Amino acid sequence: MKPKKQEPEKRPIDQYYETYNQLARQVRYPALLYTGIVLLLFGLVSFVWAIPFPHLAFLGKYNGFVNWASFLIAIIIYYYLRLSPPVSYLMLFMLFGFSYIIIQLEKWQKIGGMPLWSVGVIAIGIGIAVYVSVIRSSRIANQTLLSVKTFIIAPLWILTSVLRKLKVRY
Repeated sequence: MKPKKQEPEKRPIDQYYETYNQLARQVRYPALLYTGIVLLLFGLVSFVWAIPFPHLAFLGKYNGFVNWASFLIAIIIYYYLRLSPPVSYLMLFMLFGFSYIIIQLEKWQKIGGMPLWSVGVIAIGIGIAVYVSVIRSSRIANQTLLSVKTFIIAPLWILTSVLRKLKVRY
């Protein structure tokens, strides 16, 4: 008799992934779900980036490189690192991309463009509107999908679904 193959133990994060997988299968436009999540995360990072950071003399010429968003990014990456190390590295690259865009928006603001904090608020508003409308249009619309913890897991779910489509083990 062959020994029974053991199934890998499910992690708590896998339950959230399964909830999002069900949602993505039921919505008409899954790209809207991805867009809402990414806009929310980008808006949050850009809004926190715009909060004035005190001048710290010991930082010297690196004073402009440290801000409140640096701490937010560090906390996000630490939390994701504990959940899924390979995916947290991808998230770090995604946040670096956001940082590049935010720096360009700061340059635009200096020459008369829209303030960075307002870009963040607009991105958060559009992201929330899209995210909530997608969830409400699905058949599994429940309060679990609107919880803060579920939203925190959402960017990881996006990255793991991309890895799955590319057939990369994570």
